[in-house]
Amino acid sequence: MTQLRILAPVVVDFYAVPGAALRDPEAHARFWADRQPELDALLPRLTPPLPAATASPAAAALPGATASPAVAALPGATASPAAAALPTAGAPPEVALRHTRPRSSLNLYRTISEHAAERTLHVLTGRLRPEHLPAEPGDPLRAGLVEISFRLYDHGLMLLEMLAEVDPWLAGHTGRLPARLDELQARAVDLGEQTAREVVRRYLDPVLALLRDADRDEEVLLPATPADDPVTAEFGEALWVTRSLVVDPSAPGAEQMTRHWLKDVVIDDDPRPPADRLLDGEFDHLVRWLNYLFLDRTGAGGRMLPGDPFRDQWEALRYAQVFYGVLERIDARLSKILADSAAAGSRWELEQLRGQLTRLSQRAELIIMERQDLSKYLKRAVRVEMDAILDFWDYEKLLEQPVLFKTELCGRRLAELAARRTARSTMFTDLILLGIAMTSILGTALAVTEFGRAIATDPEMAAYDLGRSSLVAWVASQPADAILVTSGVVSALLVLVYLFFRRDRSG
Repeated sequence: MTQLRILAPVVVDFYAVPGAALRDPEAHARFWADRQPELDALLPRLTPPLPAATASPAAAALPGATASPAVAALPGATASPAAAALPTAGAPPEVALRHTRPRSSLNLYRTISEHAAERTLHVLTGRLRPEHLPAEPGDPLRAGLVEISFRLYDHGLMLLEMLAEVDPWLAGHTGRLPARLDELQARAVDLGEQTAREVVRRYLDPVLALLRDADRDEEVLLPATPADDPVTAEFGEALWVTRSLVVDPSAPGAEQMTRHWLKDVVIDDDPRPPADRLLDGEFDHLVRWLNYLFLDRTGAGGRMLPGDPFRDQWEALRYAQVFYGVLERIDARLSKILADSAAAGSRWELEQLRGQLTRLSQRAELIIMERQDLSKYLKRAVRVEMDAILDFWDYEKLLEQPVLFKTELCGRRLAELAARRTARSTMFTDLILLGIAMTSILGTALAVTEFGRAIATDPEMAAYDLGRSSLVAWVASQPADAILVTSGVVSALLVLVYLFFRRDRSG
C-alpha cells in the first residue's frame, strides 16, 4: 500500500490578541469553551447539498436549490426553506476548539511519553470528508482521498493535511513510474492549493465570523483585516505544498519510487544519495525539503495516529512548518515595509508604516518566544526531530536573523524619515519666526519714529513726558528712508547669524 500525505501551510485572517491567555486565563478558556455549542450548531449549515445527480428530483427542483450554504451559515443569517430541504452530504464537518481549559504553570512535567504543555499550539482542529468539497470526476488522486483535516494557529496560519491512496494512480504504469510520480507531485500541489481555498472559504471563514461576533470587545481576537488591505488577497492561499510518500518497502517498485522521489534531496557532508541510506536501513524516514518519504515496514499507513511509528516525526514536522511559515510571512511583509518606506513622504504614511512595523515586530518576538517556550514542554523525540528539521532548513540563518535585522533596519529607516521630516518642519518654523522678527524690527523702528514726532508736535502728549528722551528725539529726526535701510541691515544680520548657527548644528 502506497499513500501520499499532503501538508500545506495556508495564510488566513486569524490573529489572537497578544497576551490574552496570560492576562486572564479563566476568561480566555471560558470564551473558547462557550463557543463550542455555537460552533456545533453552525457546522450542519455548512454541510453542502448533495449534487443534483444524487439528490431526489423533488429536492433538486426546489427554487433556490443552488444557494450557497456558506452564506446561510454566517451569524445572524437564516437559510431559506428550499435550501434547508436539500439533502446534505452525510455527517457535517467536525471542528473542535482546543483552548477550553485555563493553562496551569504548576507541575507540567508529569510524563515523559507525551507533551508536558496543557495547551496546544493550535486553537482548533477540523476534519472533513471528501464529499464536503466539490467533486472532481476523473481525478484518481481526488477519488483516493481518505482524510482531510486542518489546524488553526495564531499569527495567521492554518495547516491543511490530506491523505490519499495512490496505488490506483500508479497502477498499470510500472514502465513509466518516474513520469507518473512527477505527475503525482504536480497534481498534489494543485490539489493542495485548490483544497486550501475551498476549506478557508466554505468552512474557516464562517467559523471565524462566529468567533469575532462573540468577541465584540476584541479581548481574544483581533478584528478582521479591512477589505481594502492588499494582504487580503493572500488569505486562503497555500505558502507551499509538501508531499510525503508513505511506501511499503516490500511492495513492487518501492526502490524505484524511493530513489526517484528523493532524487533532488541532498544531505550535507554525505556524498551518498539519501535513498541509499533509507534502503540500507540506516533510517526509516527522510524529512528534508518538500518531498518527504516514510518507509512503512509495519503496515500502519500514513494516518499518523497515536502509537503509529511515525507519529512523533509528523508532530515535529507540523511544528516546523508552523514556525517557518509564520516567520516567513513576517519576513516578506517587513521587506514590503522597507520598500514602502523609500517612497513614503507624508506624515500619515509614516505613521501607518510605523504602526505596521510595531505590530510585525511584536509578532516576530512572540513567535520566537513561543518556539522557545514550546521546546521546554515537547516530548523529547518530537523536539529533537523538530530542531533537526529547522536546522536543515537553516531556520535561524534564513528567517530569525533576517527578521530581527529587518525589524531593526525598518525602525532605523522610519526614524530617519521622521527625523528628516521633523527637520523640514523645524526649518519652516524657523523661517516663519525669522520673517516675524524682520517685520517686527521694521515695525518697532517706525513706531518709535512716529511716537517721537508725535511728542514733539502735540502739546497734550508732551505734558505726560517728564523728560525729553534724546534717543527717541534722535530716531524721530531721522528720515524714513534711513529708518528702512537700517531695519533692513539689522534683519540681514539676523539672517546671517541664523544661517551660521544652523550650519553649525547640521554639521
